[in-house]
Amino acid sequence: MSRTSILRSIARRVQNVAPMMDTVSSVSLATFATKAAAPAPKLPPQFGIPGRYAAALYMASFKAGTLSNIEKEVSALLSVLGASAELKAFVSEPGMPAKTRSAGLGAVLDKVGVKDATVKRFLDVVVENKRTYDLEGMLSKFQEIAAQQRGEVKASVTTAKALGKAELESVKSGLGNLLKKGESLVLEERVD
Repeated sequence: MSRTSILRSIARRVQNVAPMMDTVSSVSLATFATKAAAPAPKLPPQFGIPGRYAAALYMASFKAGTLSNIEKEVSALLSVLGASAELKAFVSEPGMPAKTRSAGLGAVLDKVGVKDATVKRFLDVVVENKRTYDLEGMLSKFQEIAAQQRGEVKASVTTAKALGKAELESVKSGLGNLLKKGESLVLEERVD
């Protein structure tokens, strides 16, 4: 099965879960269906489970026209996952029934304030496919894809001591010369 057909299959499953959800109104489904006809962005090949699922979430959110909202909700969900060892253990537990996992994730989504139907459908597919152990990787990869599609290029500079303002500007201008038209630099500075 090719990567493209896998992505399409995951995206279809995310869209097909919506009729089964009580929280999704027929108006939002009609809106979702009409916006789905928009031309899709060209994504580079995504490898591994997190990449394929993240690409499917990106495409579904792009087609729904809710990409910026979903990015905020994914960021909030990732911060909760990163902060709570108990939630990580809950998500990674292999022997937990899907209904229990789905109910638990639903409660977390409500607490975090995730309201977007696309994210909820995505998580339903992840739970159904028993892939929640990779949820954090999927959400991180989604953020990478979104940043890449905005033209952001990440660079990391590790130094022995903090750089001064002039040195940092010199690094930024040197790296800025390597960027293509439409790209912007996101520089992460680390002191080791």
